[in-house]
Amino acid sequence: MPVLTLVNEDKTIEVAEGENLRQVLLKNGISPYKGIEKALNCFGNGLCGTCRVEIVDGKNAPSLSPQDELMLAGLLPFYARKVGKHVRLSCKTKITKDLEIKTYPPVEMDKQLTKERLTLTAIWSLFGGVFLFVVTRMLIEIATGR
Repeated sequence: MPVLTLVNEDKTIEVAEGENLRQVLLKNGISPYKGIEKALNCFGNGLCGTCRVEIVDGKNAPSLSPQDELMLAGLLPFYARKVGKHVRLSCKTKITKDLEIKTYPPVEMDKQLTKERLTLTAIWSLFGGVFLFVVTRMLIEIATGR
């Protein structure tokens, strides 16, 4: 049976092979969420990126799918996160080998990616506004017969 070592909690748990990391944490009274994320999360569906854990030294770290990378970096158009290379979503992690993890890994804002996202959002908003204005004017002209 694999052994899960929780560094921050100074705790070791034996788990059945293939168990979901998030469920194991919750079953043992440890929340993978911190602060407001306890209320604002996707309940283990892999959609929010809030149940992050760090695999110590990357030892036995499962591979990271492209979808997981997107969730960890954040999908909101105005905020992007920098994520360490050994950080994983606990809801998407199956325990197959001994794992040593740290809960609540630090998260920084990725200023460059956030700036790029804000710029693209502003451009699309501008084009969307112009498009709506033009369509509205056309509809008014059609309705009034001008």
